[in-house]
This record gives sequence, C-alpha cells and structure tokens, in this order.
Amino acid sequence: MEHHPEEDRRLQMMKAALPYLASDSKSMISSVIRIMEIRNTLQRLDQEEEALLSSCSISSEEDREFGLFQALREFCSPREQEMIDMILNFTQFSRMYREMDFENGDGWKGGMG
Repeated sequence: MEHHPEEDRRLQMMKAALPYLASDSKSMISSVIRIMEIRNTLQRLDQEEEALLSSCSISSEEDREFGLFQALREFCSPREQEMIDMILNFTQFSRMYREMDFENGDGWKGGMG
C-alpha cells in the first residue's frame, strides 16, 4: 500500500466543495471524506509498521523467543517476572550447554552417557 498523491488531491477537492453542496449531500460526502481519511491513515500506519518490523526482524527462533519474553516481562507482575527470568536463564543455560556439546564434537550425547 503506497501513498498516492492523486488520491490526496481528490480528497482535498471534495473538502473544498463540501460547503457548496446541498445539505442532504453534505452528510454523505462528509462521511466519504472521513472514510477516505481513515483509510489513508491506516495505510500509512501499515507502511510504518512494515518498515519497523522489517528493520528489526530477528533471524533465529531462539532470539525471537528471548525477545518475546523480554517484551512481555515489562507488563508482568513481580511473580510472573521471576518465572520469565527462570525460563530465560534455563534457555540461556541450555543454549550454552548445546554450544559446548557441539564444540566438543559429541553432538547431543556429549556428557550424557
């Protein structure tokens, strides 16, 4: 959804003509103008959101999960924050263990049996 200057021009023309319309037409045209403005606003918000999301896209699933927990943590109660911290700590420990395991060339079985 890209911005169309021609559509803005038409919208401005409709606004300029509004005071000169018959009263029964004013209400309908005014509603159309509002709908077009809302649609334009939503399109701009979509574009901004898309740009924001693409600029901060996270590649690995583990990083996305970590980011999700960090984002949610801000809105949690202290008890829920503790639980999130435990989950994040466990996740980080598991990641470190896997990395050490693979560095030793043992794969998933290293040190477990």
